Amino acid sequence: MGRTPEASMAENRIYIDEHYIAGLSDTFGAKLHRHPLIELYASAAGVGHVATDAERVEGQVIVVGPDVVHAIADAGTPGIAIFVDGLTEFGYPLAAYALRGNGIRVFESERLGPCLRAIVESPSEADVKRICEAVLDAVQAPMVRRPFGEAVCEVISLLDSSDAEFAMGALANRVCLSKSRLAHVFSEQTGITLKEYIQYKRLERACRKMVGGQSITQAAYDTGFSGSSHIATSSMKLTGMQLRKLLSL
Repeated sequence: MGRTPEASMAENRIYIDEHYIAGLSDTFGAKLHRHPLIELYASAAGVGHVATDAERVEGQVIVVGPDVVHAIADAGTPGIAIFVDGLTEFGYPLAAYALRGNGIRVFESERLGPCLRAIVESPSEADVKRICEAVLDAVQAPMVRRPFGEAVCEVISLLDSSDAEFAMGALANRVCLSKSRLAHVFSEQTGITLKEYIQYKRLERACRKMVGGQSITQAAYDTGFSGSSHIATSSMKLTGMQLRKLLSL
């Protein structure tokens, strides 16, 4: 079940679901960045904009693939960004169908307009979940089997668990591979480095802890960050946005 802090749209929102993390904001204007995730962005205005290092993309739902350098280019306009782990059973079909080998794609849905306009109306938790599901449904990804080996699937599952160990050595021991072999196999099969993927999963876990009521300092220490500044730096690097603002901290 997702949860949002009690905050108005103007103060920014974060919504945590079992399968994704969503941020609602009226101050989007992220710096150019890249991350190992699939990002779906939609503006309350109905047409959103995302800048890459080569072009400016316009559309109702803009889907950005892993490792694509990009930034939301709608400063001052309310919108929603949904971050999905494309290696999980939930996320891989989205990556395979929505992107189809492309770094960025645009989707349109006539039914989505009213949901997006609701972003500016201080939506409740149930409303935010409905908006997220409507954006995801606009892509309509069918189920696709992940083409990963057993060891890679197990590592993804381990890192997605509530008691995940983020040390590469511990993960390698669990799947009976050396650290170097695991890192090579993971990168070869997923196209994402294991080091970067672990960094994201640590940040995701920290977000879940903070939304659950922990302080940013305690959440940082519990997930292996050296402190609040370290987690803030990692957040900016991975999302281009300030975590403190989205969490209203």
